[in-house]
Formats: sequence, C-alpha cells, structure tokens
Amino acid sequence: MFRSVPSALDADGNAGNDLTRYTDDESRQQRWGSIIDKIEVNFAESVNEDERPMVQFQKATASSTTDDYFSALSAPGMASHFQPAARFGRSCSTFSRRKLTEWIQLQKMNTSRDISDRKKYFERSVRILHSLVLKMIIAIVKAGKTEMVVAVHPDIITSENIMVHHSAEDGETAHFIQSESMDGSSLDGLATKYCAMKALGMVAYELLMMGDGHPVSFFLPSVPSDIGGTHLQLSICGIGECIGAEAHERNQADAKAPRTAVDKTQGRITNVMLNSGVPYPLCRFVVDLLGEDCSDGLLLRSDNSFASFSDILSDLKQMINNPEAFIHLSVRDQWRLAFGNKMHGRESEKKMIMDAASRTTGTTSNDALFEALSLLLPQNKRQIVMVSGKPGSGKSRLVMEAKTDLENKGWIFLSCKFDRIVHAEPLSVMASAFDEFLEQCLGSSRQPQISTNLKTLMLPNDVSILTTHVPCLVKYLDGPPGPVAGVEVSKEEMHQLFHQLLHVLSVAGQPIAFFADDLQWADAASIDLFVALSEASEPVLSRTHCDTHTKSKIMLIGSYRDDEVHSDHLLADTLRQLKSRNSSFEVTDIAVRGFSLETLNQIVSESLCLPLRRTKFLTEIILQKTDGIVIHIIELIGRLTMDRILCHSFVKGWEWDSEVIEGYPISDSVAELFVFKLNKLPLYALRALQICSIFGTQIEQRVISFVQDFDGEQSVDIIAGLKDALALGLIEMTDTTNVFKFAHDIIAQAAFDLISDDERSVLLRKLASALIRNASAANEIDRIIFVAVDLVNRIKNDVVTDPEERVLYACMNEKAGKKALAVPDFSSAVKYSESGLAFLDVCHWNTHHELTMSLHQTSVAALYSCPHGNRELLKERIEAVFRRSKTLDEEFKTRHVWIRVLSTTSLEEAIEACHALLERLEEPIDLSKYSSSHLYSELVRAKDLFSEKRQQFSMMSPMADLNKRNAMKIMSSLIIYYHQQSSNFAGLVSSRMVETTIKYGYCEESVFAVASFAATIVRVLGDIDEGSSWARMALSLLTRFRHNVNALLPAVYAAVYGLVLILTEPIQASQKDNFNMEWISHRLTIYNLSATLSPLLRGCSLAFDYGSIQFAVGNAEYLNNASGHDILTLLSTFPVNVLLGEIDVLAHKCAQHCQLPAVERVFAPLHHVLRDLKGLDQQALAPLGYVYDTSVLQDSAYGKKDLHNLDTQLMIHIAHAFMLGDMKKVQSLAEMFEDLITKKHFVFNCVIIEFYAGLAACQFARETLEKGWEDKAEQVRESMEKMCSHSKWNFENKYLLIRAECHYTKGNINAAAECYESSIISARNHKLVHEEAVACELAGNFFREQGDKSKSHTMFGGAHKAYMNWGAVKKAKTLPQA
Repeated sequence: MFRSVPSALDADGNAGNDLTRYTDDESRQQRWGSIIDKIEVNFAESVNEDERPMVQFQKATASSTTDDYFSALSAPGMASHFQPAARFGRSCSTFSRRKLTEWIQLQKMNTSRDISDRKKYFERSVRILHSLVLKMIIAIVKAGKTEMVVAVHPDIITSENIMVHHSAEDGETAHFIQSESMDGSSLDGLATKYCAMKALGMVAYELLMMGDGHPVSFFLPSVPSDIGGTHLQLSICGIGECIGAEAHERNQADAKAPRTAVDKTQGRITNVMLNSGVPYPLCRFVVDLLGEDCSDGLLLRSDNSFASFSDILSDLKQMINNPEAFIHLSVRDQWRLAFGNKMHGRESEKKMIMDAASRTTGTTSNDALFEALSLLLPQNKRQIVMVSGKPGSGKSRLVMEAKTDLENKGWIFLSCKFDRIVHAEPLSVMASAFDEFLEQCLGSSRQPQISTNLKTLMLPNDVSILTTHVPCLVKYLDGPPGPVAGVEVSKEEMHQLFHQLLHVLSVAGQPIAFFADDLQWADAASIDLFVALSEASEPVLSRTHCDTHTKSKIMLIGSYRDDEVHSDHLLADTLRQLKSRNSSFEVTDIAVRGFSLETLNQIVSESLCLPLRRTKFLTEIILQKTDGIVIHIIELIGRLTMDRILCHSFVKGWEWDSEVIEGYPISDSVAELFVFKLNKLPLYALRALQICSIFGTQIEQRVISFVQDFDGEQSVDIIAGLKDALALGLIEMTDTTNVFKFAHDIIAQAAFDLISDDERSVLLRKLASALIRNASAANEIDRIIFVAVDLVNRIKNDVVTDPEERVLYACMNEKAGKKALAVPDFSSAVKYSESGLAFLDVCHWNTHHELTMSLHQTSVAALYSCPHGNRELLKERIEAVFRRSKTLDEEFKTRHVWIRVLSTTSLEEAIEACHALLERLEEPIDLSKYSSSHLYSELVRAKDLFSEKRQQFSMMSPMADLNKRNAMKIMSSLIIYYHQQSSNFAGLVSSRMVETTIKYGYCEESVFAVASFAATIVRVLGDIDEGSSWARMALSLLTRFRHNVNALLPAVYAAVYGLVLILTEPIQASQKDNFNMEWISHRLTIYNLSATLSPLLRGCSLAFDYGSIQFAVGNAEYLNNASGHDILTLLSTFPVNVLLGEIDVLAHKCAQHCQLPAVERVFAPLHHVLRDLKGLDQQALAPLGYVYDTSVLQDSAYGKKDLHNLDTQLMIHIAHAFMLGDMKKVQSLAEMFEDLITKKHFVFNCVIIEFYAGLAACQFARETLEKGWEDKAEQVRESMEKMCSHSKWNFENKYLLIRAECHYTKGNINAAAECYESSIISARNHKLVHEEAVACELAGNFFREQGDKSKSHTMFGGAHKAYMNWGAVKKAKTLPQA
C-alpha cells in the first residue's frame, strides 16, 4: 500500500522548511524513516482500550468484502467511535495528522506533473475516501436485514471538518474533527442519506481536484436543506448530460486529443475534472455521488446515481483492489473485451478436486503423528473425480485451475481430450497424454530419472510394446526398441503396461493426476483403460523396489457433457459400477452449472472495468439470455461488440443501450452463436475450417498436406485459411506436435453444421480419396489408417458404386480391424471388420476369399473378447468361417474361440470339441480305455519314464510343427476343463503334453504342461519330492520366454505354488533360487519372496492384468486353499480389514470377466468368515449384491459330489468353526469331506482340513474317552509329522500343536506343556499369526485344567494379542481373559 510520508513538525505543529526539498518518495522515506517509526510506536502505545475496537475495525475492513462491513460495524464498542474527534485529538498527539484542506495543499506541493505521481495521489485519495465513508455509516438491523445508514449529520461532512491521519499500518485514514450524531428517527431517512452522499461528493470533488478550479457550489444552485435548519448547496443543475466525455472511437490519435475539446453539451463538472487530469472513473464517482438531473437535489435521482452506501463502498473497494482498471483505465488492451485468467465462482468445486487429491495422498491432516500412523491404516480408496456440465460451462477450465495448484504441490498432471468424431487409433487419445508429457520432460532434470525407471521398473519387451502407442518413449531409451511384430497383447496386459508407465513417470513417488476431457465421446477401450489406470495392480517390479511410502498415488479426473450421457450410455454404466464398489473407489461428482448473478456480475464488471452497480442490469440481461454458461456469455458479448451495441470509448470505457440488448435475438444452441462469426470469414477460410471440422476438433499438419489437392484445381488453400482463423482465435496450433486445434469443440461443431448433408458425402469422398492416394505415395498409409477409415466409413454406402473402390475400402477396414485387435480394442475391431464386410457381398468369398476370411476372423475374435459382444452375430460369423474354410490352419483360431464359447455353457461339449479338434490335428487322446486303476498306473509309468529324460529339457529346441503347437494349445484348455470337473484326466493330458514336448521341442504351453504334470505327481501319486523337482523345472523353463513371461506366470504359479511348492517351501520366508534363474531373479525377483508378497497373489493379480482369467480364478482358489482358513497364511502380516479389501478387488475383477460362480465359490465364504471374526455385520460382497447362504452352497456341492467346489468352502468353515469352539460342526464338516474322497489327495486344503479335524478329535477323545477318537488324532499326528519332514517352516507348528493335544489326551502333562510352548514359538517365528493365536488359546485351556492360573492367564493374554493383531476382534473378546 502506498503511504504518504508525514512531515516533520516543529513545536507549534508546523511543517519544517526542509520538507519541500524532498519531493522524491524514496529519499523522503530515508530522511524521515526513524521519525516515522517512532511516531508509529508512540501511537500504538497511546491507543487506550476503548479505542482498540476502532483500530481493529480499520484493519479488518482494509481487506474485507462489502458484506464484512455489516458485522464489523455492528461489533460491540463500535457505536461510540462515530464521535471520535475529542479522544483521537488527545490520544494522537504524536501521530501525523492534518486537516484535509492542509493535506491537499501539501500533496499539491509535493506531487509533480509526472503521471506516476498523480496516479499515486488518486489511489491515496480513494483510500482516504474509503476510510471516511466507514466513519459516516453504521450497520443496523431492520426487518431482519442488515443495512448501512448515515450515523453523522450531513452538515459536518466538509473538508474543513476532516482530519487525515497517517500510520505505518493503516496508511492514511480520515476522521471527523467535530461530530454530530443523528437522532434515531432520522438514521434511515432517504433525505439524510442523499444529503450525506452529496456532501461526500463535494469532499471527493475537492480532494480529487486538489483544491483547484471552481468549487462545486459554482455548478449548483443554492437549495436550503431540511435537515437541522442548516443550508448546504447540494442541488445539481444541468448534470444530466455530464456522463459522456465521448472521444472519437477506436482511433489512437483521437484518444490523445486534449480534454478541452469535449463537447460543451456535456456535464460541466465532468468536463472540468477531465480537463484537470482526473481519471474518468473518479469523475463518474463524484457525479454519481452528487446525483444527476435532480430538481431538488434529494429524492429524485438518476439510475446511475448511488442508491446506497454499500454501493459506494463497493466502488471504492474495487478501485483499491484494482486501481489500473477501476481508477486509471490503463489496463492493457482495455478497449478489447476479455475475461482474463481469473477464475470466478468455482471455489467450492475446485476445493472438491483438491480434497480428493488430499485423500489420494493421505495428507488430509496436518498432524505429523497422524500421518505416520495412517500408514498402518487401510489403504485409501481410489479417487475418481467426475466433472459434468453443459457445453461451454467451464468444466475444462475448472480442472486446469486445479492443475496449477496440484503441480505446485508436486503432482504430475497428464491430460487428453476426446473428439466427437472418433477416427484416431485405438487408445491413441489416452496415449497422447503420456506422449505430450514425455515431450515436455525432454531436456529437463526429470529425463534421466524416467530413463532409469524404464530400465528398472519395466521389461524390455513391455517397453517395446508401449513405444508403438507412445512414440516419444524411444527418446528415453539407450537404443532402438526391440521388435514387437506378432506379439499378442491382451486388453488386461495393455492396461497393466500403461499403469506401469505411470509408475515410470512418477519420480520419487510423486502423485499423479490423469485428466480425460469430454469422456462422453470416449470409446469403450478408452473408458476401460481410464478406469484401469486406477485399479490396475502394482507393477511386478515396482512392488519389489518400493515401500509403502512410494506406493502409487493416482487420481483420475474426467469431464463429460451431462446432456449427452443418458442412463444407457457406456460412461453412465461404468460410473454406476464404480460407485457400487464403494469399498474400493470413491467417486466425487462435481456438477458445473451456469454462473450465479453475483459471480457473473463480478466477471462482467472486471471485464468492462466498470463498477458492479453499473453492470448489474446488463448482467441480468446476459444471465437471462445465456443461463450463465461461459462460452455462451463470451460469444454473446462478442456479437454485441461486433454489432456495436456494446461500444468502447477511450475516455469513458464501455457503453451500451440496455433496451437494445434486452431485445437482442439469441439462439438456444451454443453452436449457432458461432455461425454468425464464421459466416463473416472469407470463403476460403470458412472452407478450410469446414474441412478441418470433418476430421474432428484437431488435425495434424501432415494430414492437411495429404488432402491439400482434394478438389483438384478447385481446391482452396487450407493452410492460408487456417492462418486467418488462427489470427481470429478460432483455432490454435501446438508448436511441438504441429497440430491445429479448434479453440473449442463448439466452434468445430458450428463449422461442421455449415456443411449441407448433400455436400457432406461428396466432400468426405474427395477427402478420403486424396488422403489414401497421397499417404500411400508417401508410404505413410499405415500411420494414418484410422483417419482414412473414419472418412471412408462415414460415406454413405449407396454413394460408392465402383466395385474396385468398395474392395479398397474393405481392405482399409481389414487393416484397421487387425490393428485395433492388436491394441486390443475389441469394440473398434468389431466396428471395422463389420464395416469392411458391409462393402462386400456374397460373391467376394470367391473373388476375394482371403480378405473376406480375414474380416470374419477378426470379427469372431473381437466379438468373443468384447464383454458385451453380440453373441448371435458371433455364432453367425463362426458358422460362416466353418463353411468357407479351405484348410484347418485357416479355421483353427475360430475353432479355438468356439471351444471357449462352449465352455461357458457346457464343459462336456467343450471337452468333446477339444478331442474332435485334436483328432484333426493328429494328436488324439483316447480316454475311454482308462479306468481309475489304469489311470494311476499310466501316471506312474509316465513319471518314471519322464524322470529319466528330465535333463533333456535344457537342451531342447523350439517346436517347429504348427499342428503340434496348435495341439498343445487345445490340450492346455483340456487340462483346465478337466480340473474344473475334478477329474484326474487332467493329469493324463498333462503327461501327453510333456511327451509331445520331449518329442517335438518346447513351446510356451510346455511350461504349463510341466507345471501341471508336477501338480499331478503330488495330488494323485503323492510323491511330493518328485513333484517339487518338476515344479522347479517348470520355473526354469520360464527363462526361455522372457518376452512373454508375465503372461505365462499366472498359469505356472497356479499349479507350482498352489499345489506343489506350498507343501515343501516356506510360505513366507525369503528364499533364493537355486537354479539358473539369474535374469528372472534380477528382473522379477521371482524367488526373492518376502513376507508381504506371495507368488500366488502375484499370479492372481497378473492373471487378471494379462487376461488369463481361468488362471486368475485358479490362483485365487489356491490362495484360499493354501491359507488354512484365509489368505492370511500367505500374507499373515496383513490385518483382516486389509484382506477384506483384497477380496473386494479380486471379486470385482472376477465379476468383470463374468466369473460370478468363482465369486460365490471362492470369495463369498471367505468374506463371510473374515467379517464374522472381526465382529462386523454381514453384508453382501458387492459383485453378488446379496448375502449368500454358504450352507446352501455346501449342500449343493455335496449333493453333486463336486469336490472342486466343496473342498475350499469346507476348509474355510472348518477353521472358522474350530476358532468359535464348535467342535461338532468341525467333525461333521470333516466327515462330509472324507465321504467324497476315495483316495487321499496331497493338496494343502486337505492337510488343513485334516489338521483341524485332528484337533477336534483330541477334544472328543478327552470328553468321551472313546478309543476311536484317540486313534484318529494319532493318525493326524503321523500325517503332520510327514508333512513337517517336507517343510518344517509350514508344518512344524501344526505338528507340535497336534502332538501337544495328543500328549494332553494321553495324560503326558509335561510333554504336552513343552509341545504347546514349542508350537507357539514356531508359529511366531514363521509369522503365522492366527495359528499362534490358536496355539495360545489351546495352551490356555490346558494350563487352566491343570490349575496353573498364572500360566493360563499368560497364554490367554498371548492369544488375545495375536487375535487382535490379526484383526479377529470378535474372537479375541470371547477369550477368558478378555
């Protein structure tokens, strides 16, 4: 704030002679700095208690809004300060003060003719007037509303009765020397108010004129005042025309014309003030205070005159806050209407975005201790912010404002924008966000870190795949990317790759915001990727390199037009699904509506540099016509200026005729507002914009060059036309990408709408022809294939009659379909393949067989993979392929798809189709000759035979025979189907695959074959050691498939870790690979298993991420089976609430891939048990939508003799029943399980069921003294001893616990006590928290029965602690010591 420098006062209070020497503010400040500081200190000390409210009030009002004055003026103690003269005179004896008239004269002497000095004087004068108004008014409550009324008599509002005080804190403020308060009856009178305004106007006139010129009385007739009998010359004569000061418009020379040239018909006061150099806004302020066209000077006032002191304060506050605009009219380009960069009226919406960001990073608290403890709390929900509103309502602007704040907080911000016309390569819009960000990082300090992350966090083949979508990645590599031709990538795998790329960009764990604009136009693949960026699993590598502090923090922001997203829209359906997952996602909806009258008036006021009161009526008209929509407002005002209805004067600023604007016609369509502007363009410029609009909201300059000659010699110069549009702000051009973009998609829509329907098809055809011709000649057709195909498919079919042209268009669609399938974007692949077929007829099977077959095959693959694909159309296309195929190779992929389709409805039919296809591939498997005994013998024979040849695997060559490779694919499917039927034929098929591998070489399916064979040796033959050797062989084979290792891991892990190594290797210990696996160990740390990362959970996540759904379900089942009674055995350091979150995620992923039976079979029982142990009310697992009765599920599986579905459920509920002490239920469930097993299966769930059944048998033996129960317990002890020999880590604590229970049953008290304590120590050392709790509880019961209360108390305390650490709160409360 500019402050005046107080004079040096002599003993008599007169100014010293040296004062006039210092006209420069800076030198004066140096000269009198110490004196000023002393005066300020003395004044601060001299202010007594009853004056402090006034000082505080002045400080508060210096930066407050108009509304704050009401509360400030109504504050206790303020009323007495409206007669402050006497007290201030006493308490401010050392304070710099002068009468206003003296102060004016002093400033007149010290103010040079320099413009900057005069500007400072006017700004200081405004602050003085602002402080004076605050002394004149008081706030009262009338009819429930707070109003400002005059608190002093108008007669005392004169320059002679005003003292200017100066302080370091408040600057210059005005006070009355003598005060005369009004009686209560006159406080709110209109006459009093207007007289006070006129008196203030006189003071303002004298202050701004610096005492020069005629006094106001010279212009006003003398009219007696009715107040107090005094006489004030307050009437104005002839000022009705004074607010004009019109200079010649839009001419710089005229703007500099002398003010004396102002027309004599204009108001004399305004004219005099302008000639004296007073800025027009201050002239207008004075005239509006005095009141125009008044015959009596009191009650009759013009529309522009002040009506309240609130308006006066508002005017002054705007002048103080923005003097360049509201005092000096010197803002840059102030004759051009602009809305500036300030965001208005969106503060609450912006706060919602920032709050979601805080929830993403977990920084909602300023408490450091809370933030440290928050790391131990459940993971925050994934944050998705959806901004909706009408076109042009400011959705994108809102997010961009939040972007600035986020980046200031260290966030990374990526953004992309979708187009109404979808012609880009699938996922290219989403990929462009990554590409643009990487371009910006080139040459910055971030570049080397991103390069390092690419090497350490991603596999080389994955990076190569991504470079096809994000070309800029190549600039971050040491060399060219590897080849990716022929590599098939699933949708889930592609999602995971983009998610990993986010981690690469996140240097040092920076949070990331990804903004997708105009999602209402996004295709299905892009919406799927948008959601997947938030819900994808942590990258395999980053999970081993990062701790909890650097875990990914990603917030998604999307915007869409709510009037285009109806209930059946794809985006609406996606949002409903996300909101249903309230335990995993938190969706913040922000509806951006039109501006309110107050906000819009603020915008218009600042844009026109006019006071709020002056623009209010104009704002009301604009609001009525535009509904407050931003783009609508801008274009309406733009049209008003073009039609000269809204005009600008260099002296007075903006002027308008409200009546004309009120009747101005306007369309309901925002796009039609731009039609008027576009029609004003030259024809060639309009044509250029129309051509660009056909390609959407943006177009590459390269594409423009290909279509430049679209109409031969009649072609317009597109580039020249775009340059004209660029100058008018209709389009923009990016420097880095050479892309022309429409300034707003509404402009593109308006240009497109100006093309008639008949003309559109012709223009599309010409552009498509030129694009294909010229791009082909430049050998760039593959790069712009999707742009060309979009043009082709928008041409009406009946327009294209030439057979060769139709075939050409079909070929273009065939290429686009294959590229879309490779992305993969199944919906687009279906669209392109079906569009290609639409250009062909039946005879093309004969004339263009390969083309037609390729289109059918692409359609089949895409329709099958598309979640909502047309199943009837799929069957029709499959049947066509079967009828028209000439070779088995030609139809194999379609046959394989058909088998998968069958498996969703009938496993028997799918198995039958597999065997039929194997016969055609000359690899038949006749299972009819195998009985159960023959099957067992055959597996033993195969084990012995292959064990001798196992070492040959390291020397084998790749499988070259295509039929054999295809047969291996079919046999892999057979293993899965037989496994789902709980049939041992799966083992026989795996042995055939191993045999084929030995004979013909290895392929990717060989790894799964060896893993499955290892599982068969363990499950069926019971040879754990031999099975473990084959399992390790399967893992070693992974080194041969480095390029596709992530896709193979789920299948291998499901068998190897879920069925074999879990019986021999420590579940949670860190173990190093003993085989030649350095590369995988370094790159994937497959064998560097920590206590928080299990291969089964990784396999489950990777299976979902890479599209191996059947193996994802298998991993999830084995994950449960391996757990004993939940996932905790593998991840025992995780509390129950974290496990519930994991279950929610996995269950939703199953549901997304139509695997609800797996949710019911695997996740629902576990969800039920965990919630019960934690003491939570039962609620439905979200994908199911209902609480499933697990007993019904058990009875159904038991009646069908379905061991595959039953064993998992029984294992979970046996463990649950044992913890709750329901031993009868434990035994009945165990008997149900044994009833289905004819031969013992060596799988983990069987071992766990046997373990809990044995513990229950011990209790029954002690209660009933029956020998049978004791014998059964002894059998379990022997079984646990055998399992302990294979893996001490996994089974020692179980063996010791069952042994303790057996000793207790037999009365061996000392031996039992020793075994109990050993079991507890073993469970604790091996991090099996829940089994430690079980052991402590059983030991507590034992010692209580022995009468050792102290020992019993200790054991129950240990059980309580372990259960609480686990999260089983309900169970912990049931313990005796609870």
